[in-house]
Amino acid sequence: MLQRPVGCWRCGWRLGRRVPAWARDGARSCHELQAQIGARKEEIEKKEEMEENQEMGCKRSLLGRVRVVLVSPQQAGNIGSVCRVTTNFECNDLWLVNPQCNYKGEEAQVMAANAASRSKLEQVHVSESLSAALKGCSMAVGFTRRSGGLRLPDIHLSNLNIPSLGDLNLALIFGREDRGLTNMELLQCTHVCSIPSGKGTGSLNLSHAVAVALSRLYEAAHQEKAEDCEVYLPQTSTAYKNLPGTASIEEVDNLIRRWEQMLLACNKLTVLVDEPNYRMQERMLIHMRRMMMRAGPSLREVGFLHGFLTTVNTITSSIASSQLKRRPRNTSQSNP
Repeated sequence: MLQRPVGCWRCGWRLGRRVPAWARDGARSCHELQAQIGARKEEIEKKEEMEENQEMGCKRSLLGRVRVVLVSPQQAGNIGSVCRVTTNFECNDLWLVNPQCNYKGEEAQVMAANAASRSKLEQVHVSESLSAALKGCSMAVGFTRRSGGLRLPDIHLSNLNIPSLGDLNLALIFGREDRGLTNMELLQCTHVCSIPSGKGTGSLNLSHAVAVALSRLYEAAHQEKAEDCEVYLPQTSTAYKNLPGTASIEEVDNLIRRWEQMLLACNKLTVLVDEPNYRMQERMLIHMRRMMMRAGPSLREVGFLHGFLTTVNTITSSIASSQLKRRPRNTSQSNP
């Protein structure tokens, strides 16, 4: 809201412009008015700077591109302890998938131990599915104690590193306290990792496992910061799209879904040409997904594979339509 031009009792100079109502209140001269406007401008600049620093805080910290994901945590004390661990290692992105406890309760507050850690309990992100918690991540490492089948670790803890590019995020996924991650949840991870420990001793406590993983990343991040070899590339450039690992988990998921649709179309085509179906479709998709997740493809590689699947889909559709046209129609009629 704007006021009429203001007259100055001190110098008799009449202000030849309109001024905001907040600046006019209490100002008895043009000098006081200019002082209020300057103070207001300085206040707005400080506020904008604080907001910018808050937004950039995660990126400036050493583990600002690391996301810790807890799947169905059952004990609030463990969540509070994890908040304390993430604070110690400058990791500010904590996600809970379908928590089974009151993560803001008294037990979590006590285990958080300090004000900085307790404040993170108010900033925790909560989602109903693991796929939602992994959105925006290009690499997801699931931790498991058990082995066998689909639970074979494919990355050693000592080789765990944050993606080299500054806009790629890493997610560390930890399971339930009693039974860990399921096979289907591990399939959503790009890598599977196991923390070495003594045989017959059981799994680590949830917060302890998070501390071990973050400690390894924090040490590696210090070394990378000292080397300072990161090169900026625009995300729209061809050079960026050719870099390994630039394809996100969602983009790889979309590619696997298209691959599944292509297999279904090929199986339908085998019926028309009297050939046997491919009977190991589900198993092949599982291994295809694991291979793609582990490989960390680039955006351009995923694009080429989409183009290949489009060509295969076009060919199968053309063959299917031609086979249907050649198939003789049933023109037999019943005798009267």
